[in-house]
Amino acid sequence: MKHFSTLKEYCKGINISPPKWTDCDVRSFKENMKTVHHKMGAHKHEFYALALKLDGSGYAKTGNYSTKNLRATVFFNSPYQIAHWEILPDWEGYYIMFTEDFFRRENHRKRIGQDFPFLMVDNTVPLEIAKDDTNTFINIFKESLAEHHKDEEFAKDIVFNYTRSLLYRVARMFKNQSQKKNLKFTQRNNDIAVISRFKNLIETSFRPELGFENAEPHKVSFYADNLSIHPNHLNSISKRITSHSASELIYGHILSLAKSRLSNTNKSVKEIAFELYYNYPNHFAKFFKKQTGLTPSTFRKR
Repeated sequence: MKHFSTLKEYCKGINISPPKWTDCDVRSFKENMKTVHHKMGAHKHEFYALALKLDGSGYAKTGNYSTKNLRATVFFNSPYQIAHWEILPDWEGYYIMFTEDFFRRENHRKRIGQDFPFLMVDNTVPLEIAKDDTNTFINIFKESLAEHHKDEEFAKDIVFNYTRSLLYRVARMFKNQSQKKNLKFTQRNNDIAVISRFKNLIETSFRPELGFENAEPHKVSFYADNLSIHPNHLNSISKRITSHSASELIYGHILSLAKSRLSNTNKSVKEIAFELYYNYPNHFAKFFKKQTGLTPSTFRKR
């Protein structure tokens, strides 16, 4: 399965022009249709994506749900979610993809799952939207796209604020539609809250500089203890909400950190291994190769 770590890799992989920014990309489907692969097999990427599909034949599938037979629809992807599509060149709409760092540009301590937990799950149903809401979304996406094309001061800040506006509107729609469809809203929201806390805990646990020398952030039991639930229960919630086991979420974060440090620092593989709570560098190397097919050193030289 293809795995895209950067927006540049993703754009190349689906055969569209390179992104303007490394942490955010705004596109129209109509423009993409000129070159994009109309059939794309299962793949993963490491970004959040929010899309507005206005019309188009075929389908795009994210997580367990598809846009097939849906017209005006909002759908989204989260990091490491499996996606694939088979479409005709008549798609119309817009999308924005962004990294966690882009979301944190105004507050580095703020995590996306705190405000928008629906973006932290794989089983979120695509949202069909009413005409009035559709027009609002179109206008916001058009303004975002126009700013994205500008080489002017504050363009990225303006796109950031448009993105937050879109996310808040989707959050409101998600809550309203979930209640209307009677999808065991309370239990589902409780599960989403647990997964949001779990993912936030994963992010904050790999911090040796904070003195967590005795932490065991590779183990599901470490997080279950902190969340005051049984490891099996945490795993069940994780599979139900994200379609991934708790261990898979942990390993996905470790892999993301490892790739970032190998690519963006001069630290030795040994140093990175210890920072990621591996007592033996060869254990880290074995994990990395199993996940990527490459040794850490080979990955760094690419």
